[in-house]
Amino acid sequence: MKRLVLFAILSLILCSCANKSMTRYETLAPVLKKEGFEGTIEKIEKKKDKLYGEKSAFLYHFDEGMLYHYAGKNQESIKHFEQAEQIYEDLYTKSVTNEAAAIVTNDNIRPYRARPFEVLMMYQYQILNYLAIGDLDGALVEVRRAQIASEALYQKDKEKVNDNGWLRYLSAIVYEMAGEEDDAAIAYLKAAKAFEEGNVKMPKEVWEYITEALTKMDRADDLKGLKTEPLAQTPKATEAREKGQEIIVVGYAGHSPILGEMYLSGTYVSGTAMNLTYKDGKTGKINTFTVFAPPVAGAGSNTFHVGFALPEKKELPQRASMFSVNVDGNMRVSPEKVADIDSELEQNMKDENATTMVRTATRVVLRTIAAQQAKKATNTGNGVFDLVKNITVDVGQSQLEQADLRIGLFMPNSINVTRIPVNEGKHQVNVSAMGAHGQIVGDYKLNDIVVKKGQKKLVVVPAIE
Repeated sequence: MKRLVLFAILSLILCSCANKSMTRYETLAPVLKKEGFEGTIEKIEKKKDKLYGEKSAFLYHFDEGMLYHYAGKNQESIKHFEQAEQIYEDLYTKSVTNEAAAIVTNDNIRPYRARPFEVLMMYQYQILNYLAIGDLDGALVEVRRAQIASEALYQKDKEKVNDNGWLRYLSAIVYEMAGEEDDAAIAYLKAAKAFEEGNVKMPKEVWEYITEALTKMDRADDLKGLKTEPLAQTPKATEAREKGQEIIVVGYAGHSPILGEMYLSGTYVSGTAMNLTYKDGKTGKINTFTVFAPPVAGAGSNTFHVGFALPEKKELPQRASMFSVNVDGNMRVSPEKVADIDSELEQNMKDENATTMVRTATRVVLRTIAAQQAKKATNTGNGVFDLVKNITVDVGQSQLEQADLRIGLFMPNSINVTRIPVNEGKHQVNVSAMGAHGQIVGDYKLNDIVVKKGQKKLVVVPAIE
């Protein structure tokens, strides 16, 4: 019996899953830089199981969907995002079946369920994919799916809000394209509220289009309930409606943050308090704090030393951060920021870290108790063997704890949008991606863009390197 228990312990230690997130970015970032989107897609396909695996199936399809979108292969992007949507919906409706395994090992053993902003971003990309292939009905379906997901995710608790102004605004544009003015007005109003509650300041151009649309629909009174000051004039939005055509430029700037590990250590007294110390990754300062420690069965009044890692945002160098758009050589505009993924991640981690910290610390204490019991149950009487075995158990159980660093790898750091009223016909659009100091880091020449009468033509510029 002792041999069986010992074998089980050693098997658990040996089977502790390697953290695929630790190598995914290091493997794919150089490929993206040297070989572009299609080269990165090819690399992922070759090493899919090693880089992602079954538990990160959502992220595999999410990342592939983004890369195909950037490469302009919208049909392939649609297929991957459909798979990601299905995985998300299946996990959302099912109970967590892997909690028992997660208690023994770590959060990486659970299927990745997607962060709220990743879910909403998935719908944004899918809507744009359908618009790119001229399938307005498909885009409308995704808009309605996005609304359902947004309502399910939405929560407002002090600073905790899950909504997305850009997704609401994009939905309004799609409704306008379909001639559904009432739905467009509702979506515009929700966009305004989402921007006011969210982490991106209301863009001036967005507010102008919202004001114009609600005023035209005799819903100007709705504007009075918002925090943003109503506009007396809406020249650009009015021109767009009068002309009937516009070019909408969507620019993806920079590369969103990834996750690293922040190590915490301290003491845990079951049902009393947990005192933890950590080093701030930005300032290098050592910080200490105390939180409530939930009771753990078998812990009694003992004091336990705990050490574990939590996800920590790791910012990446940003080559592009803004855009300049020139239309037909005589009209220059600057797209405004409508989404900030860096801030989305920071808020999401702030919302979740307290729960993750308590869950992780509780797991460490449970494993510590189990390890002590296992060492006693497997004593052989051989001093040297038992010493080696006990050290192996202690080291192994401590190494089981790995922070869950999973996150979408190819999100932009920010999304920038502008709407440009134009006459029907062919147009030349030049987009310059610029760094933080205004230096040009990339040029995108889009020649002979044909805009038909009454059409809203979307142009996507992926400067995420």
